[in-house]
Amino acid sequence: MNKRTTVSVSSRKFSVRDLRSEVKPRGCAAALLERRAAAFLLAACIAVFAASQCFAGTAPLKIAEAVSITLKNNSELRSLRQELIKAEAFKLAADGTLLPSVSANGTAGWQREPQTNDGERDDDRSAEATLEQVVYSGGRNSAIRAQSPQVRTIAEMAIADGENGAVGELFARFYNVLLQKKYIEAEQDAVKTSELHLREVSRMCDVGLANRLEVIRAQQQLAENRAALATARGAFEAAEISLMNYMGIEPGARRAVEGELYEPAIKGGRAESLALASQFRADRRQLEEQIKYQTNQIKIERSEMLPQVTAGLSAGWLSPYRQRDESSDTWRAEVRLSIPIFDRNVTRRAVMEAKAVREQDKIALEQKELDIKSEVETAWTEIETNRENLAASAEALRLARESLRLAEVGYREGVTPQLDLLTAQSDLTAAQLEYNRAQYNCIIAAVALKMTEGTITTWNGESI
Repeated sequence: MNKRTTVSVSSRKFSVRDLRSEVKPRGCAAALLERRAAAFLLAACIAVFAASQCFAGTAPLKIAEAVSITLKNNSELRSLRQELIKAEAFKLAADGTLLPSVSANGTAGWQREPQTNDGERDDDRSAEATLEQVVYSGGRNSAIRAQSPQVRTIAEMAIADGENGAVGELFARFYNVLLQKKYIEAEQDAVKTSELHLREVSRMCDVGLANRLEVIRAQQQLAENRAALATARGAFEAAEISLMNYMGIEPGARRAVEGELYEPAIKGGRAESLALASQFRADRRQLEEQIKYQTNQIKIERSEMLPQVTAGLSAGWLSPYRQRDESSDTWRAEVRLSIPIFDRNVTRRAVMEAKAVREQDKIALEQKELDIKSEVETAWTEIETNRENLAASAEALRLARESLRLAEVGYREGVTPQLDLLTAQSDLTAAQLEYNRAQYNCIIAAVALKMTEGTITTWNGESI
């Protein structure tokens, strides 16, 4: 089942609250602002230093290495690989049907009744070795041997399908970290812009070109942007921890993530993707093999009502021997034919159930083929949609930058209200966030397509 991770960012609109409290004198407000700015810069320096210490001496983590680590360390994949051991155990049992069974038995007993006719001996001892070979099992053993490679293929396809899903999830988490990093950069730019505007408005207020309300609005904008920056940093930290946990890396051994958001190169089309999916989708091949396995399971169940031929040989030692107080060797060879006549419909019920399971597998395969076609269509539709959204977001970002430039010029010249300028600043930040999200969505759409094709584990993450 394809997994997708989406990240949504609400557009932030600047709003001015009603100011009903008394405004402090400008000097006190400026001093308070300077103290807050100093504290904020000190905290930022400490955070940067801590991060540099955490990642010191560790190479940045790129997507190719992240894929390799995930395939090796992910707990779900490690658990799935145990299916290969189960398949090997099944093969051992299947190969054993060609070999005879050998057993050895020994007894020693005492009783009150004498064991011989020529004495009062009341103990007995015996030892026996038996060899038994199934000559004909009604097709059961041959069907089990035919199932052996099918069991292994089913296990391999389960692992391949798990790897396909795990790598897709890794791509989503990896690029989500990069997306959150871009959000931090956008919020940092917003804070810098707000700080510059606050300094400019404060100077204008000192010379009478701005009023105290404009200064307070600038302070509000700066406070909101700093809060948004703190939230973005928290989201980045959470995304990074989630990525490391998925890769099986301890929190204390976290590594910096390196990469960029981008628009993958799009090649091919729906027909090519459908052909790849038909060839490489492990879950589809797993169902095909499951049908073959179940066909042999029907033969196994049906064999319970077919004749069974077994050859056996036993040799041993008895004491006493034939009611005489002496010991002797014994042996016996036999061929046994067993013909079931009526087992109260137990075999018939088992055969019916096995056939029903095979029909369910066939239905599941039909649905899987339909699902693959739908997934290919959906994936390409999402790619086309996200590509258009990215182009629109890029244009919106360009216009937002131009709007902010014109608003800044107009505010300095006294023809643009401050509220329009603050709105333009917020709109630029929102446009930047939306553009980054559009880039991320393009990558995730490409990831979804490669998962649908079943080829994501060999994808270089750059082009389709």
